[in-house]
Amino acid sequence: MVAYTDSNRVPQGELKKYSVDLDIGDENNFEISMNLKQHCMSHRSLWFVIGTEYGGIVDDVKIDTKKNKVYYSGRSFRGIMEKKIIEPESGQNYYVVSGDANNVLSQIIEKVGLSDLFVTDQNDSGINISKYQFDRYIDSYNGVVKMLEKVDAKLVCTVTKDVKVSIKAVARQDLSQKYEYSDDYGMQVIFDQNRGGTNHLVCLGGGELAERTVIHLYADAEGNIGTTQYYKGVDEISETYDYGNAESEDELIKQGTQRLKESKNSDSLTAQFDRLDVTVGDVVGGKNRKLGVTMKESVTGQIVKINNDKYNITYKVG
Repeated sequence: MVAYTDSNRVPQGELKKYSVDLDIGDENNFEISMNLKQHCMSHRSLWFVIGTEYGGIVDDVKIDTKKNKVYYSGRSFRGIMEKKIIEPESGQNYYVVSGDANNVLSQIIEKVGLSDLFVTDQNDSGINISKYQFDRYIDSYNGVVKMLEKVDAKLVCTVTKDVKVSIKAVARQDLSQKYEYSDDYGMQVIFDQNRGGTNHLVCLGGGELAERTVIHLYADAEGNIGTTQYYKGVDEISETYDYGNAESEDELIKQGTQRLKESKNSDSLTAQFDRLDVTVGDVVGGKNRKLGVTMKESVTGQIVKINNDKYNITYKVG
């Protein structure tokens, strides 16, 4: 059942004759469409499915009288976190945290002002965070995801009966042996093997002209990043990264490495399957005979389509 609230988060009932398209982990947004006669939500209304993380807040209401349709769009619950920035404390260069992961999540939720909607599990997660340094002015969702990845954990969100979003840190599952998605079995699998990514990044730091700091970073065939060139000639694909405000060479290397990770060669997998025990952050496997590709990657996104309480789920991997 997909329920909804008014703009003050007071539950109003359930949606009727609707269609939901929800992106979790990637775009972190949604669109709901329904017949104009069923129009029931407004700006700041929440929609949700209790016991899951499906839901979000309505930011935009569009009425199309020609099609006799109303469209609601906005941020998923992860999207709400994504639009909040983690700032360093006054006088500090970075925001640094330590402690049990659930306690750290509680600190972050309070820091970014989301305590009225998000609650954290009061039990210890058993996952320890030790002096984790957030990137400067990173959004709270991606900051949390990166922090938890460092300790092989994931973020789990669940809507409670009192319309709160309960969040906690959980060790991520490696399901690559249990679930291997392959077109050999007629599954809907899309493999994208990109070999046109950047493998040489020229990082430009502070200074002027000949005095400017320049650092060359390279990716090898395994995706490792270092200062030794691997690809040459036509196989070398170069790009510049201008970071003139870098405070040090170490900062330039750190940010340049992150930039190269995002733009280097990559294999990606999109698989459509019905596994409710898989969530964003878990690890699954996939193979394709024609490309000769075998993958073991994290689930990075989830597309949820709901049509009148019928669910269709697609996972983005890699």
